[in-house]
Parts: sequence; C-alpha cells; structure tokens
Amino acid sequence: MRNLGKPQWLAIAGAVVVVVLLMLLPRTPKTGENAKAAEVSPLRVKLDEAIALVNGTQPMQGIMILRQLAEEHPEEAEVHWHLGLFSLQSGQVDKAVGRFRQVVELDQEGKFPEAWSLLGQSYAMMDSTTAAITAFETYRTRTTDAEALQATDRALEGLRNKLEEQEHALR
Repeated sequence: MRNLGKPQWLAIAGAVVVVVLLMLLPRTPKTGENAKAAEVSPLRVKLDEAIALVNGTQPMQGIMILRQLAEEHPEEAEVHWHLGLFSLQSGQVDKAVGRFRQVVELDQEGKFPEAWSLLGQSYAMMDSTTAAITAFETYRTRTTDAEALQATDRALEGLRNKLEEQEHALR
C-alpha cells in the first residue's frame, strides 16, 4: 500500500466531513402536494382493511365495514366499486347492478371505466339485454384497452344476436 500525501488526506477528510454534515442536516417536512401524496387517509386505511378481510378469513366483517363506509362516504365511488365486485362474487347480481350504477354516476373523473363493463355483464346475467348493450356501448367509449375492446365487441355481438332471437320469437 502506498503512502498518501497531504493533498490526498485532505481530500479524503473533506469528503468525510461533507458526508457527515449531509447526514446531520435536518430533514424538512414535506409540504404542499408532496405532503398530501404521502398522507394516507383514514378512508383509505379502512377500505384496505375491509378488502383484506373480505379476501381473507372474515368476509362478512369486511362487507360490514364496506357498508359502513358507503353510509359514511356515499360520494366515494371506490367504496361502491368494491361492494359491487363483492356482490358479483357472491352471486348477488341485482345488488351489483345497483352498486355499479352508483359508481358510474359518481365517477366524474373516469377512474372506473370498468364499472360500465361490469354493469353490462350484470345486466346480461339478469337477462336485461337492452340495458346490457347500452352499458357495453358506453364502456367501449371509455376504454382504450385493445383486449377489453375485443371482449366487449364479442359480448355485444352475442347480446345483439340474443335480442334478434327474442324479437323473432315474438313475431
């Protein structure tokens, strides 16, 4: 190992001092938009807890929390979205329709375009063919996902054929 000269030792010492000072500098709290992004709302915490319970070992407890959140925050589309999903999972299609209708009414920002697709699927399960077609056509205007568009087109074709068959049967 070679001996370091005075300039090299000064450079190393200076670098160490800078690193130590940087570590000791006070950290400033986040302000403005950064603070809002870093905060987790109590609604988000309760919603995440409810979803975990529903998907875990206590689904009824999770559903009860979601219902409570829907009562406390009727304007929150995401709460109704999850209630709609869980209604579909449990075979309560009529309740799913109501929840997804609430989502599409509340979702002014377009965060839940899939609600239109699930609304269409729910209507189709209830044999409300015309309403299903309307929901799927609306979904087509709100998504850019190529696979989703293809699946929607297939669903629309099947529903239109079913509607034609129903009309022919009435003649």
